[in-house]
Amino acid sequence: MRRGCISLGEVQCDECHRTIPHPERYLAIDEKDGVEDEEGETYRYCVECCLKKGYACYKTEKGERILTFFGKQKAGSLECE
Repeated sequence: MRRGCISLGEVQCDECHRTIPHPERYLAIDEKDGVEDEEGETYRYCVECCLKKGYACYKTEKGERILTFFGKQKAGSLECE
């Protein structure tokens, strides 16, 4: 299950191990063996790592480009399908 969160400054990315400062966004996701799975452990990823792993993408809404953790990335792009 994906949960979009806002850091309080005490959260560390489980991929790059960077401390995510307040008020930066991050994703809490349940994974098992590197794949999204509701039975897995909870991992926390910064925006940069989410984009690399395909868990985040950009979409255009009301003429504005926004980041979402709940879309699916187009192949070879950071845009949502």
